[in-house]
This record gives sequence, structure tokens and C-alpha cells, in this order.
Amino acid sequence: MKSIQQDTIECTPILEKPRNHWREITMRVVLISIISAVSVLFEFGYEQQGSGFFKPFMVSLIRTALLWNGSMFIIQFTLHRFSMFRETAMLLATQVIGLISFVVLVELGEIYAIENYLNIALPLSGKTALIAGSLLITFMISSIYASVAFFIQWKENLLRTQALEKANLEARYDTLRNQVNPHFLFNSLNTLLMLVNDNPVASKYVESISEIMRYMLQSRDKEAVLLRDELKIARDYIFIQQSRFGDKLKVEFDVPEKYYHFAIPPLALQMLLENALKHNVVSKEDPLFVKVYTLENVYIVIENTIKAKLDKDPSTGVGLDNIRNRYLHLTGKNIVVKQENNRFIVMLPLFERSI
Repeated sequence: MKSIQQDTIECTPILEKPRNHWREITMRVVLISIISAVSVLFEFGYEQQGSGFFKPFMVSLIRTALLWNGSMFIIQFTLHRFSMFRETAMLLATQVIGLISFVVLVELGEIYAIENYLNIALPLSGKTALIAGSLLITFMISSIYASVAFFIQWKENLLRTQALEKANLEARYDTLRNQVNPHFLFNSLNTLLMLVNDNPVASKYVESISEIMRYMLQSRDKEAVLLRDELKIARDYIFIQQSRFGDKLKVEFDVPEKYYHFAIPPLALQMLLENALKHNVVSKEDPLFVKVYTLENVYIVIENTIKAKLDKDPSTGVGLDNIRNRYLHLTGKNIVVKQENNRFIVMLPLFERSI
């Protein structure tokens, strides 16, 4: 869905569908059929005893299809749920437990079909052989999918890291190229602060600018900062903007202190607040409402009303892409961007990091 502010962020699955989807489905059906036929002829663990070929083949076909597709689903689900590099133990444990439970459940169904549909009595050794054989085959197939997923994600992480390093180098170069001597700048601001000392609003304005610029200098080489510090700078930024727009800009911060220890990429909040001001009308007839709050102990959310500018500045998409790439690099998680009920919403995952 296209947003008036940015392109929405889509999460790329770890195991993507091949371009020729129907060819992949056809190959899977053929392989499942072959495995099912071989199982009937050689590996079923019991004699057909006059039951013919068709009925045992159908039982084997259903069993094989369930095991194949079910194991793929379990692997893909766990790979999306857990980070392969940061939550390896939890990922492997969940996969093993899930696969074993699923295989045993499917095999119990097969044993029931053999004894009640095919009318073939299976000894305990035969039942054990069926379950053990299916577990072995399932883990062999699953290991192939897991290996492919590992390679794909490793390659994506490598490319993402290289892109982020390139972006950081470019940002540092731009900062160096455009940077004013910070000592001169802060000395000038301190002088200006003394000149407007008898005006509380002007003093606060100058202090806010000074705090923002000091924060930008201090955090430019950091990957993450405390949410507490990011919120303080965001409030300073809003104070400056409200000095300009007055009641036409209404911002509410609703973030309890218990979340202050979480981490966030530096200047992420300010970038999103600036994005809202850049792309929307801020007027007495159409005031801009912005709310910053936490959701389900998992996200910090920046939500704003939408009133698109007729002559809005062109959007490069750099802001959201920058935040998204930093989150993927730091946590392996994606941000959530959506537009609903005439509101633009960005959800940033909270994470903990020693800072």
C-alpha cells in the first residue's frame, strides 16, 4: 500500500517463492508421488496382504504430503519467528520439538489408517519403524531447507551490513563536509542565550537548539541510544516546531518511564516527527496531531493525522529506509509502517542493549 508520506515497508520472507511457482508445485507433486510409491513397495514395514497397491499408495501419499508441507511450514514459521543468528538455540529447539511432535502425530494417523482402512495389523516393531523412518526422512529434508534458509539469510545480512556501512560512511562524509566548528557554534549559542536571558521562551528555544546539536554530535557514531535520551531530544525538537506553528501543531507523548531503559537508533524519533511535518498541512484549519506512545510492551509508535500538502516536497524514501535498515542490522526485526483511518503510523520495535 502506498503511503502519502513514504512507501510502506514490506517484510521479505526468508524462503521466497521461486519465479516459476507452478513448476515448483509440479516438481513437489512428482517427488511426493515417487516417494509414496517407493514407500509402498519397499519401506512401508508391512505386507500388503491382498490390499492391492492403490489403497496403500493413497495412505502413503497423504502421509508424505503432510510431512513434506508440514515440515516446510514449521521451518519457515520458526525462521520468521526467531533470528537465526541471535536466537539460534531457541530456533533449533523450537524446530526440533515442532518437527518431532508433528511427525509423531502424522504417523499415529497413518498407523490408524493402516489398521482400520487397510485392515493390516502392525506389530509394535512395525509401528516404531514407521515413526523412526519418517523422523529420519523428515529431518533430512528439513536440514536441506534449513541450510538454504541459512545461506540466504547470511547473504542478506552481509549485503545489508555492507549497505549500512556505505550509508554510514556517506553520512559521516556529509557531516564532515558541512560541519561548522562545534566549539564556535556552542560559544555562539551561549552568547545568544545570554542576550535573550530576560526572555524565558527565547532562552528555552536556544537551549533546545543547543541540546539537539550536542546530541547529534554525541550520538553520530553510536548504533543505539537509550529511549529516555531520544525522547528528551524529540521533546526539544517539538518545542522548537511549536514555537513556529503554535496551536497548529499538537503533540502528545505517552511513554511511561518503565520503558526508558530500552534502546532505539539515534534520531529515529526526530526523523519521523520531521517526516510528519514535511508531508502534511499544518494550519489553523487543519492542525497536525501527533502522538508518541508504546504498544503491547513491544513497540514505540509514532502516529500522525494525514492532510497531504498540495505542493509537498518530493519524497526520496531515504528516511524510512534508513530506519528500517538500521533496525534490521541491529535486531534482525523490521519496522511496521501502515496507513489506516486517515492516520499514518510507524511502529518501532523496542529492544534492550548495553549502552
